[in-house]
Amino acid sequence: MPSVTLNKKPVTPLLRVLLGALLPAFMLLAAALLLLTYRSTSTMVNNSIQQQLESASARLQILMSSYLNSLDGVLSATAEQPEIAQALKTDNTQLAQKRLQDTLYHRNGELLDLLMISKGGEHWINMSSPLYITRHRLHQLITSPPLYNQWISAELKAPLNTLFTLTQRYPVISPDSGRVIGSLLGGIVLNDNLTLLRQLGQGAENLSIQLILNNKPAGYAYVNNNNIETDIITKILSLQQSYGQYQGHYFSLQPIEINGEVNELKLLLVTDNTIAQQLQEAYGHHTLLALMLVLITALLLSLYTLRLISLPLADLTRFAEKIRRGQHATFSPDRIQEFNFLGNSLESMVSALQQKEQRLTHLFDAANSAAIIIGNNNEIQAINHAAAALFKRSREQLAGTMLSHYFTPEQLAPLLQAIHQARKGNKVDGVETRMGSLPHRPSYQLWTLAPVFNNGLVTAVQLQGQDITRIKQVEASLQLNNLVMANMLEAVMIFDQQRRLVYANPAYHHITGYTLDDKLGQPPHLALPLAATKSVDPWQHIDEQGHWQGEIKCELTPGHISAIWLSIRGLNNEHGNISHYVVVFSER
Repeated sequence: MPSVTLNKKPVTPLLRVLLGALLPAFMLLAAALLLLTYRSTSTMVNNSIQQQLESASARLQILMSSYLNSLDGVLSATAEQPEIAQALKTDNTQLAQKRLQDTLYHRNGELLDLLMISKGGEHWINMSSPLYITRHRLHQLITSPPLYNQWISAELKAPLNTLFTLTQRYPVISPDSGRVIGSLLGGIVLNDNLTLLRQLGQGAENLSIQLILNNKPAGYAYVNNNNIETDIITKILSLQQSYGQYQGHYFSLQPIEINGEVNELKLLLVTDNTIAQQLQEAYGHHTLLALMLVLITALLLSLYTLRLISLPLADLTRFAEKIRRGQHATFSPDRIQEFNFLGNSLESMVSALQQKEQRLTHLFDAANSAAIIIGNNNEIQAINHAAAALFKRSREQLAGTMLSHYFTPEQLAPLLQAIHQARKGNKVDGVETRMGSLPHRPSYQLWTLAPVFNNGLVTAVQLQGQDITRIKQVEASLQLNNLVMANMLEAVMIFDQQRRLVYANPAYHHITGYTLDDKLGQPPHLALPLAATKSVDPWQHIDEQGHWQGEIKCELTPGHISAIWLSIRGLNNEHGNISHYVVVFSER
């Protein structure tokens, strides 16, 4: 019978395969989680620091507005004094200077770095701080567009140094005419305004504060427990970003809103990576702890799952191994439903295959025709009873023997050629072989060959044969009969049951000159015209006696009557009825 071809490739136990696949998978998972954790931590740190910088920026906006509002109150009160308007009207500089001096002595007035009065587009009185050389720059402040009650930031350029100012102009109105007769201008210089920096730096931990005007540092930076390189602010400004990170320093650059309006003056907040390091350490510690817990849990769960799978899988493997070896095996169910289904299905499938194998074996053995299965070396792998009878040996004696033992090389040649074609995957019909030789009576067989496939490969060839010895004997007898009939000197004619000519040998043609085709299907009086006599009627005698023999006149050829010796006999079938008539005659 066909056999299963085993796979000779090296195999590995499933548990080792699963461990070999799961451990690298867990390592990759851990690496992916670490990378995800790092990116997530970086994102959380960036968002946290950005929120802190936004919160600090909003707080500094409030402090800046509070600082300028205090100056705004002093300047507006000074501009509304009647003495200032009177001094402008009467050109009384001493009175104006006295009033401005009183303003500078005020609690908030001492914060003013710039304080002057202009008249007619020219400065009239200048009470600005003597620390700043503003005389040659006053024209730039006074001639700028007269925007009253609005803080204006300006960059006063000079050969030696540049002043960054924040000023506000108030109109001085005449009490008599109600017209503007001059302007009061006051403000602060941002270059070294330590008072403003100290106020802005209140509560700012690990932050450096820098006022920016026209993308340039406006004065000194306020540094609070923060080590920042001297050129770091310049490099941050070159990035032209409102928020970001540079060499471990997070920064925020936002415009200052004064009285609800956006000013050209901007506020730069810079922090080093101390906060980021603290947050990253905190987030990293907790993330690593959570990651370790996840990995340990996953590993324990995997080991438990592997153990849960390996035991029933080993039972299922042993069950399959017993089946492969042909041993009796019964599957024992386990608590895993899928394995139970697989085992029960395998058991049912094996039982069904065994039943089919028994039925096929019975059909193979009980077949009337000879059936042989040979391997790749032409050895007999399986043979049924009919084939064993053909070889006149038992099946046990024939199993495993070579096919060439039972044929001579000449007899085996056509069969080997057909086997070669079958191994190419082709079916071969009508292969005739002969077994045995004279003086013994030989036997003849007619074979059909078909390939046997296993996994798409031809692993054997099946021979299905019939014993045609009797047919060959009949063919030989017929050939001999034909030879005898063809060489007889007497003419032989055969008529069917209806007395129609169905056969005539060559002697008939030599004697009468007619061929079988000329007289085929004709009755006796046309195929062989007998001379009419009153005493003799051969065909009537045949009906009574079944045969007739004697001399009689016959018109062999037209117009020529000769005496012939005639013999007629009726042939009976198995039912005793005449089925044919044989007529034999010769010339006298």
